[in-house]
Amino acid sequence: MAEIHGKATIDPWLFFTGKAAGFMVWFAGVYVMVMAGHLRQASGWGYDLAAMVALVAGGVLVLASSFTLGSSLRVGLPREETRLRTSGIYRWSRNPMYLGVHLITLAVMLFTLKWWTVLPGLFSFYVYHLIVKGEEAFLGERFGEAYSAYRSQTRRYL
Repeated sequence: MAEIHGKATIDPWLFFTGKAAGFMVWFAGVYVMVMAGHLRQASGWGYDLAAMVALVAGGVLVLASSFTLGSSLRVGLPREETRLRTSGIYRWSRNPMYLGVHLITLAVMLFTLKWWTVLPGLFSFYVYHLIVKGEEAFLGERFGEAYSAYRSQTRRYL
């Protein structure tokens, strides 16, 4: 069985705190939705609709990219040899899983409209972008011209 934890693309402390911030936002969203609706900022149906669209789209992207990656799914860079994935959802985005994670985080931020979800959510966006940049450098080194061609044909996020 392949290991699911790889090497961090950026400083490990930043890597894990950024991921933790994003997951904290998700847990806060679930908590507010299930247990503490009174902590939510009243914002109107427009924000609720935008949050629902972001949540569903994000969930679909995370699931689709997980299925495409299959056993290659890692937290961090793989230590063993892998192949470049350019099919499935990866035909349209080089980072559909990260885009999905961003959309889910954005959904919670829109749903709660509280500083304690917005600030860690923005920090998470920033750290995930740094992770993506680190992964791009790794993929360029590992796959050379094949990755350059893929990169020129496929956008980073959308």
